[in-house]
Amino acid sequence: MRSLRNLNIEKSLIKSKLVYSESWSDKFDTILLLMLFSFLFFCPFLVYFDPYRDYSQTGTEYYLLFFISLFFAYAIYRKATEKHLTKIVSKYGAERNRAIINEYCNKSGCKRATNSKELIIYNKYPDGLALNSVYLSSRIFILDKNNIYMTIIKKGRKTNFPVLVSQLLLKADIKKLCS
Repeated sequence: MRSLRNLNIEKSLIKSKLVYSESWSDKFDTILLLMLFSFLFFCPFLVYFDPYRDYSQTGTEYYLLFFISLFFAYAIYRKATEKHLTKIVSKYGAERNRAIINEYCNKSGCKRATNSKELIIYNKYPDGLALNSVYLSSRIFILDKNNIYMTIIKKGRKTNFPVLVSQLLLKADIKKLCS
């Protein structure tokens, strides 16, 4: 789990993003990944608009380059917004929401890291079939009356890559269970 020192739940709810003390290595990692993804976003454009390229030999591989650019644009967006909290309005109270989240995460194979009055954190250890098996993802839930605020962040050995799809799937599952 990524270090969430001095996590301020009240400020997190007001700003709708996780507010905690980040280490310098986490800040450096974020800047480094954003620069890398930005470079990889612009590389396909440099290849496609190369003035020395033979335009009569244009194949479908050049169009594939634009899809690669779109992927890296999405990765930039996910990395820039990884600490933002997604709000889910539930028809249940905080205790019932806690029970639903605990049951869902236990069925998903997550291990409980923190379960306080307002904060629930579950860690999902990657299985052997995962493409990025060195990353531990933490599902963070903040309960406030009948609202659930959630996000997923990853922790790796060297870099903290963004969560690309899991957060959307988790949001859809929790929304379905709580409505």
